[in-house]
Amino acid sequence: MRRRRLLVGMTGAFALAGCTGGPGDPITCLAVNRDDTDHRVTMWVARDDRLVVANTVTVGAGGVAEVGETPWRRGRYRVTVRLDGEARLAREFRATEPFNQLDAIVAADGSVALNRGLAA
Repeated sequence: MRRRRLLVGMTGAFALAGCTGGPGDPITCLAVNRDDTDHRVTMWVARDDRLVVANTVTVGAGGVAEVGETPWRRGRYRVTVRLDGEARLAREFRATEPFNQLDAIVAADGSVALNRGLAA
C-alpha cells in the first residue's frame, strides 16, 4: 500500500495501472454473489489457528460485499464459509507468497468456491 501511495505522489494516478498487491497490503475478504437471490454469507478466516476475520454480511443478487480485512502473513490459513446458515466451504492452505484478495464466491447452484490472488 505504501508503494502505491508513493507512486501516485510521484507520477500521478496513472501510475496505478498494472500495480498489484504486495507483502504490505492487507487481505480483503469479499463475498461475491453470482446468484439472482440475496444471500447471507458468514466467513471465518484463521491464520495459524488465530481467528483474524469473522463476519456475516448480506449480499444482494449479483453483488459484492466486504467481509473484512487482515494483514497478510506467511502461514497456514483455514477458511470456513456458511451460506444462509448452512456450512458450504472449509478449506485450508499454506501461504508463502503474498495475496491480497480472498473471495467466497456463491454460484447460482448454491455452491461456494474460494478464490485468492493479487488484485490490482
